[in-house]
Amino acid sequence: MLSILPIVSSSSHSHPVGDDESIFHHSHSSGTQPFLLAQASPTERRDDPNIQSIAASFHAFHPLVQTRADNNFLYVESNSMPEHPMMVGITAWQQQVPLPQPYTGDNAWRIPLAPKPAANPLSAKSNFFRGAIALAANGVPIFNPIKNDGKTDTFLAGELDEYGGHSGRADDYHYHIAPLHLQETLGKSLPVAYALDGYPIYGLEEPDGSKVEKLDAFNGHIGPDGDYHYHATKTYPYLNGGFHGEVENRDGQVHPQPRAKGVRPYTRPLRRAKIIAWEEPNEQSYSIEYTLNRKSHFVNYTLLDNGSVRFDFVDAQGNTTTETYDGKSVRGGGSREERNNGRNRDRQDRRPRDELERQRADSSDRGPRGPDPNDPNRKPWIEAHAAEVDADKDGEVSRPELIAEIAKTLQTMDTNSDKSISKEEAQARGNRLPMAGFVKGHFDELDKNSDTKISSKELSDSFLRMYDRQGQKKRK
Repeated sequence: MLSILPIVSSSSHSHPVGDDESIFHHSHSSGTQPFLLAQASPTERRDDPNIQSIAASFHAFHPLVQTRADNNFLYVESNSMPEHPMMVGITAWQQQVPLPQPYTGDNAWRIPLAPKPAANPLSAKSNFFRGAIALAANGVPIFNPIKNDGKTDTFLAGELDEYGGHSGRADDYHYHIAPLHLQETLGKSLPVAYALDGYPIYGLEEPDGSKVEKLDAFNGHIGPDGDYHYHATKTYPYLNGGFHGEVENRDGQVHPQPRAKGVRPYTRPLRRAKIIAWEEPNEQSYSIEYTLNRKSHFVNYTLLDNGSVRFDFVDAQGNTTTETYDGKSVRGGGSREERNNGRNRDRQDRRPRDELERQRADSSDRGPRGPDPNDPNRKPWIEAHAAEVDADKDGEVSRPELIAEIAKTLQTMDTNSDKSISKEEAQARGNRLPMAGFVKGHFDELDKNSDTKISSKELSDSFLRMYDRQGQKKRK
């Protein structure tokens, strides 16, 4: 049997499941409200050693994460709002923000208690570009590192924050790489996540601290204990590269899985924006600061007691545009007040496009930009220019070859011989070196200290970091 226990939201900086329910079920009451959460009674499955073992990682993040079980699954409930800062460091931003999600009740995550090896294992390289493929121990879902275009590595494309996450079209925060930072709470002996086929995902070492031996194509193997599990890696696939175990692939995602709840129409990419700060002024309010053309802008938003979300968009001049969404008409967007105030709504709807147009107009005389980071056909720079940088023509770019290309680029573009590249030098016409276009299009990103020039160290560090992330199979 099931006992029904009241769970009351706590006054922390995160949003417990109870707050999540009140937001998305449009409760019109005010103040902190309990909701009913089904939990296994002490006489049912609570004392099962297998359940205790699987639930241990999730219990480390109680009460933000709740679990219950039946004979087949461990059910994990959360609002997908981790305790760490979110979104900071993203340079390819779709203008989404993190909002609590209703991953509770029938919409909870489920982890098989007895995973079974699949007769025909499915790879994440060619499947599962929609939805989650794993669940982190803190209740945050983990999506395929390759985005839904089937090509773009979200980590290499600059779409992820310092913790490997970002928000999707429903303003749902999720990771795309293994959340190794959770080991600060879990240690190395517990999984940082579970794949949706039921197999655990450990960190860069075995649970006993020993070195990880050879992994299969899905980043997994049979460990020293005789059981199959996955491991995190610093290069693709970063976590489970598919499913060793049985899952149902329906419409490009694991089925079934919870649905995120959006409150507003999905937003468009804001080119050249960079998120630099995340703040939680109080329990129900959040603030994201981003730069555009070296000027700060803010998205401040508040979860209202009636279930709506109010957004205050503050531009570089301090002008504020307010927009409120109740989630009842996501396609149409906006609350009744907003629909009655056409000017306010129209201003905000045009705002990202206006900023982009001003940006293009301001820099139209500076020559072509680098490739759009949101272009679904875009390849990582090293892959796109491998044939030009591969001096010995052995089919791959070695580290010495890349270093030589960096030196050649600096020597050619540094026309005044001050061992740096100024903005004027970067924009000079006629330079056809492979790196020249990247330097021109990404000058502000390469200029780490914002002194209006790219030093030899800044240039070298950026490209070598890109090289290391690319994870070349052969390093010379």
